[in-house]
Amino acid sequence: MNNPISGIALLLPKIRGALVTALGRFPWMLFCGLAGSVTAVVGQLHETYPSNDAVLKLCGRLLMTISLGMPLFFSLRMLRERFEALSGWLIEVAGLPLLAGWYFAVPTDGFDGPTIVVIRWMLLLAALHFFAAVSAYVRRGTGNGFWQFNRHIFLRVCLATFYSGVLTAGLELALLSAAKLFELDLTNAYENLFYIMAGCFHPVFFLAGVPCDFVALESDSEYPRGLKAFTQFALAPLVAVYTGILYAYAFKIIVTRTWPHGWVAMPVLILSGVGILAALLLHPLRAQPSEKWAGWYCRNFPRALAPLSLLLLLSVWERVGTYGVTEQRYLCAAAGGWIFLWGMVFILNKDSGIRWVPSSLSVICVLAAFGPWSAGAISKGSQLRRLTHLLEAHGMFVDGKVRALPENTMVPSKEYEDIRSTIQYLVATHGGETVRGLFAGLFNDMDWTKAPRWGVAENILTQLKLDNGPRSEDFSINYNHYLEKNNVSSAEGFSRISFYDFRYGNDWLARQKKENPLFIVLDNGVLKGAESANATPEPLPLQAFIDSIPNDMQNIAPAERMTADFQFKGHAYRIIFVEIALGRKPSGHALIRDCAFLLLEK
Repeated sequence: MNNPISGIALLLPKIRGALVTALGRFPWMLFCGLAGSVTAVVGQLHETYPSNDAVLKLCGRLLMTISLGMPLFFSLRMLRERFEALSGWLIEVAGLPLLAGWYFAVPTDGFDGPTIVVIRWMLLLAALHFFAAVSAYVRRGTGNGFWQFNRHIFLRVCLATFYSGVLTAGLELALLSAAKLFELDLTNAYENLFYIMAGCFHPVFFLAGVPCDFVALESDSEYPRGLKAFTQFALAPLVAVYTGILYAYAFKIIVTRTWPHGWVAMPVLILSGVGILAALLLHPLRAQPSEKWAGWYCRNFPRALAPLSLLLLLSVWERVGTYGVTEQRYLCAAAGGWIFLWGMVFILNKDSGIRWVPSSLSVICVLAAFGPWSAGAISKGSQLRRLTHLLEAHGMFVDGKVRALPENTMVPSKEYEDIRSTIQYLVATHGGETVRGLFAGLFNDMDWTKAPRWGVAENILTQLKLDNGPRSEDFSINYNHYLEKNNVSSAEGFSRISFYDFRYGNDWLARQKKENPLFIVLDNGVLKGAESANATPEPLPLQAFIDSIPNDMQNIAPAERMTADFQFKGHAYRIIFVEIALGRKPSGHALIRDCAFLLLEK
């Protein structure tokens, strides 16, 4: 009769065999996994001690490097097994100086450094994974062997992730039970267990199942039923839903003659990822008479996807024309171009191979990560040009130099935010050295290499004497009022009610609500409205009401003191302030510093 102990006894030889197999073929990968687990555990132990910030940064750089080593050493091993001239151990050892070069090239801040470092790391990591998919078939070979190899890899990754997740969850529940029963402090144990399972168990389980008989793969005609069911009943319906939504949106664009919304990039990229994955998984079935649906999908999905890739490119073009190039827009444009290319290849030749897919993606990722044509270089240049144009428009960039204004000057909120957000993007993404050439003359002792990612933009604008609205120190009197609880004037006779919030700089909340009757902004202490976001806002006729609010009003105000009726653009409105912070100049003129209100429309 079977029992748990005998089951474990039978399982141990299999675990030992998997470990020996993985260690024999992929020792460098397993070393990376172990080193990654140790580094993550060390970093977690020092996370609560600010005095060990240097250790955390060191661990971040090591984890970046180790994560690159996993796909790199896998690819080198595949090359070693497939090329007789590379059968020695030198090919794998060659990966060490490559990783060392990356480690020493990364700023000491690691993940806490400029965002461009993380972007380049992610692109290089993606490039290495794409290359790993094709590394065993760099030389020309049959498509079947390439597909079968990647099919085994794909399923093995899924299986390893599932087993690791279940085992980790079970062990953490066991730790939780022990902690409760024996009153143990295992706060850090749960996170450390996750790191150990992710760095040790998952790689061993995955690597033990990597195919090694490449001759057999060429003649392997197996197609797992589970994989076909997953593609047919999970991926294909998702593709149909996203395709329907996006084509409905494209029809709306044609009817309304408007530019595509910037958010369209996300659903197009999701559709492309899911749809192309399904097409790759169905590749061997497309010519089988018994699987006509697979052939239909592989023929028609590229035709449906190619026009949507143009929709993606149009949305990126519209954003770039307004706000310039950023890494995200650069990558969206590169993805849109590649998706269009993929669609055209399979439209023009339905029997095209698939080996070029990961190969081309790997090259694109490398080109986007490094060089004067990279996402970082193009984006930095675009945003620097945009910043100088913005400064020049306000007289702060003259004869190639930035100059502060002669006195404090208020500008509309949108223009102020454009300048502030551009400076913050450049510093946070590319480091303070990026803007040093522009603003070094405004600061005497600033170390631009250590410029803080957040807040430096506001400091620069202060030195430029640029402001976007009234501040507390500008007034002789400042006061806040709050609507008395459960005391709102009657809404009878009004057909619609909307809420606007301009507290804590949240004016974007009001702009984002398209159902609101008016597009409203708080500009230089004055509420301005327009019938749409594309129209120029005009002051709402509320200044007399704002000026009439008495200084001695109690902090909690009744509804009649916080309510005003007005006419604007031929419509009748009622405004009920839930909260309002005012400043009054010696002249008696009051300006709004921030507010939140209900707007009722008749």
